[in-house]
Amino acid sequence: MKILKPKQIIVALDFDSIEEVSSIVNHLDPDLYRLKVGKQLFASQGPKILENLNRQGFDIFLDLKLHDIPNTVYKALKNLLNHKVWMTNIHLLGGEEMIQAAKEARDHAESEALLIGVTILTSLDRHNIKDMGFEMQIHELVKVLSISAKQNNIDGVVCSALEVPEIKQNLGENFITVTPGIRIKQNNNDQSRVATLEEATKNRSDYIVLGREITSSQNVSKMIKKVESYII
Repeated sequence: MKILKPKQIIVALDFDSIEEVSSIVNHLDPDLYRLKVGKQLFASQGPKILENLNRQGFDIFLDLKLHDIPNTVYKALKNLLNHKVWMTNIHLLGGEEMIQAAKEARDHAESEALLIGVTILTSLDRHNIKDMGFEMQIHELVKVLSISAKQNNIDGVVCSALEVPEIKQNLGENFITVTPGIRIKQNNNDQSRVATLEEATKNRSDYIVLGREITSSQNVSKMIKKVESYII
């Protein structure tokens, strides 16, 4: 069943070492996949991992979820965007001034990187949200944060695939949605608001993050071929 576009899949490189990264990346075609570098890998390898992956022709989503006072986020993001990345992100719970500071940093860096905002982590459920003091339902909180992102002129959000239809309905088809917690088949692991590949594409998710289902597979090559069977 061909339901995915080339480069719609972002593979999460949640590793410590270059060797582990290579064990996955060597199986991937940069014309079909993008890559996600998160806190774990960036803390271990630093900016050199971005240079390494850029040399191999991959688009990189730098997933650091910046969340700090506006001035700190501005300076940090401006420095990060000295490196070539396709997309990066902030955490929308940092508030409107922080979102604006991030947008200014991207503009002042003269970077073409997409800037998106994390809404609510897919590992959280309604009980976690209530314990944190939020009285509204998760989908309502995601909507509020997504509207803030749109009003402050960043490019999109990270959200659950289950929340994409409402975001697209309220904020338009061009507002980007990036969805982690995606499984080829249902298997929740430690993420509460998950969806399958088929559900994510049906809900019109723009970019789909796959991680452990590929990287922890006993047969990586076979799993990648399975994913590619979904690509148009």
